[in-house]
This record gives sequence, structure tokens and C-alpha cells, in this order.
Amino acid sequence: MELLIANGRVVTEGGVLCGDVLVRDGRIAAVGSDLAGHAGRARVIDAAGLFVIPGCIDFHVHADDEIGRWTLADDLGSASEAALLGGVTTIVGFATQRPGEELQTCAARYLAKVPARSRCDVAFHLTPTGERWDWAALTRLVGRGFGTVKLYTTYRQAGLYSSWERLAELLPRLAELGLRLLLHCEDDGVLSRVDATRLDLCDPFSHTLLRPPQAEVEAIEHALVLARQAGCALHIVHVSTARGARLVAAARPHQPVSAETCPQYLYLTEEALRRPEGYRLLCSPPLRNEDTRQLLGELVLAGALDVLASDHCPFSRRDKDIINGDFRAVPCGVPGLGALVPLAFELLTEQGGPGLEALVRMVATNPARLAGLYPRKGTIREGADADLVVLDPCGPLQPVRSTLADAHDPWAGRTTRLGFRHVLLRGVEVVRDGRLVDAEPAGLALQG
Repeated sequence: MELLIANGRVVTEGGVLCGDVLVRDGRIAAVGSDLAGHAGRARVIDAAGLFVIPGCIDFHVHADDEIGRWTLADDLGSASEAALLGGVTTIVGFATQRPGEELQTCAARYLAKVPARSRCDVAFHLTPTGERWDWAALTRLVGRGFGTVKLYTTYRQAGLYSSWERLAELLPRLAELGLRLLLHCEDDGVLSRVDATRLDLCDPFSHTLLRPPQAEVEAIEHALVLARQAGCALHIVHVSTARGARLVAAARPHQPVSAETCPQYLYLTEEALRRPEGYRLLCSPPLRNEDTRQLLGELVLAGALDVLASDHCPFSRRDKDIINGDFRAVPCGVPGLGALVPLAFELLTEQGGPGLEALVRMVATNPARLAGLYPRKGTIREGADADLVVLDPCGPLQPVRSTLADAHDPWAGRTTRLGFRHVLLRGVEVVRDGRLVDAEPAGLALQG
């Protein structure tokens, strides 16, 4: 099967090329000018006046899972549909080990969901739990394509907490296996020193006081030291503070470290928590003040961060609305998957931003590298999977939708002119003119 995307402005790692992309048997066969002569009877998509970018990758997605006593509103079916409609062809989720569960059983449980439900490709970060890890099993999973482990510096009650002493033990062994550590950085010691009895627990704004910026900053400082000593690659998830971003940027020349931030920290502020429905925007780390939001955006534009990801974590309207006089009863997390690319486009290409090449780096190429999927994913080059998005930057206004599930959408009411004219997954058109083409699951599990 052949397909030719012709006359587009193709965003490659070497720059923007005015030309064509030839697709054959699910992969990119050629990138260049005047490829029609090599296309035979290929179907032609005329991309004149449009941009062609690699299929985007959301490096931080929670879907089809349970978090505490709650089941997420999105399964892989609805999450992958929102992803494709927003130009995301690969999502990276989390395989979290249950108490008493073998690590390989955990991985198999998550991988089995993909072909049955997902319409986009899926990879997973591993979250081993418990004090005694099965290192032999983890070694086997590395051989099956798992390259990242996510841990937390808080969440004791959920059984996810790793102390700094524990991390100092784990990091050298992760480094030996070539694993990258993803770390949720909120220092539990800082959090535990906050006196909740002095706060109004009916007021969602108190969430920002329970989880202050200093908790993130101190955790990032400590993590950088431990990772450097162990020689372990480190990725800081959902950075919400300018100080945290600067710490990562300063450390990057000296050790393998990367970091992401998310649209909620670039567009929303803690003042939104003061609204009557503010509890619907509770997430961890929390939204920050306006000065921090602006500084973090400037740091993104300056290249201080590597990845934009959604931290998509949708809870149903029913579960999110159970405030009952104490905001701590509300599950923390907001959806964002379908909004990631439109919001990244707005930030990076409008108002003097660095442009589409920066967008491709932050939502395609860099996530692919960090997930161990490059150069199969995240780039337009010969031999890569033909995950391609044909973008119209000047389309008609349309709503930004982060989720198709029955969940409160923090981006409701926001609009974009960014149109997804065509989205291809491994050479198969899955979105045309902003609509899904085929309703059948066709996603691949990219590990195992």
C-alpha cells in the first residue's frame, strides 16, 4: 500500500522542507521533492499550504486504570480517540504493580489492553512497588523494550512513596540496567511539615498551601544529586515551578537529565481554585501563581525544558464532584490529552514563539527518544513509522477538547484554529478533516 503526501511544508529534524513524503507498507519510504514519479499508483494527499509533522507522542498519560479507589474516566478506547483527534499517535502510560503481583504479570496485564481497546500506539512506563523488587524480572522486561521506571517522593498512603534513602539504593541498579528514572518531585518531608489544621479544608485554594512550591524545588535538588552520583538518567515529570525548571537546565550539561511541564501550568493559575467549581482543577503538583506561570512559559520558549506532556488524568464528573466539605476527598488530576498539541502550538508558534520545529521537538522527537522509541517514532525520515499529521494552522475556529469521556474539561470554552486535516498511524489514515475515519482498535503495544 502506497500513499503520497505532496506539496507540504514537511517539518524534519533538519528543518522545514517544501516537498513530499512517500509512504509504503506503513513506513516512510522517502522524503524529498517531486516524489510523484516514484509513487506509482499511490493515493495522493495534497498538502499544499499545510504543514506535515510527525505523529505526536504524549509522554505522560493516565488512562484505563485505577488510582486509589477511583477508576479513571477514560479507558484506552476513548483516550486513544481523543489522542488521534488531537494529532497524538502514540501515548505513554503507566504500568503500576499491584500489591503481591509479579512484575511481569503487571506488564502483561497492561500490554493486553492495547490491541483490544486502543486506536493509537501505546508504550508504558513501569512502576514497581513494594520493598523487594524482582530485579531478574525487571531485567527481562528491559529486554522486551521497557526503558523507564516511574517513582514518587510522596504518596505514602497510596503505597507509592520512595524515601531518599531508598532512592539512593535503587538508582545505581537502575543505571546498571540502562533504565531512566521518571520522578514525581514533591518532597514528602516538606509536605508533612504543613499544618493542615490551620487551613480551610472547604477551600480548594488551600491545596496550594498543602503542596507548596518549595516541596518541588527541594525534591528536584535532591534527585539531581542522587542521580548524578549514581550515573542514572533522570526525567522530572510535570515541573510546575520556574525554580525547578532552572535547576534542571543548569544540571543538563553535567548529567543525563530531562524534564517536562504541562499545559495546565502554562495556561492556568491557582486563582482558578477560588471559583465555586475550583475543586475540579485540583491536581498535584497544584496550579501556581501568575508570576510562576509567566516565568515557566518563558523558560519553555527559551528551551529550558525538553517535553510538553499532558499528565492526562481524567476522573468522572461524579467522582470529581464529591467534595463533601473537604477538598481532600476530591481525586487529583485533570484531562489534557486531546488539548496537548493545540495548546503547545499556541504557545510555541504564536506571539513570536520558536515555531513548529520546537513543537516537534517537544511533543514528538524528544518524547520518542526518552521512551526508547526513536527513530521508529517521533521523526520524519526514511524507515520511520508513517505516523504523520497534516496540519492546517489557519483553519476555522473550533473547540479544544481534551477528553471524550464524561469528565470536567479544564479547556472547555477554549478555541483553536489548528486543524488536523489528516492523521496517519503507520500509514493508515485514522483522522480526516477532524473526524475519525475508522472505529476499530488498531493500536500496537510497542513493548513486549
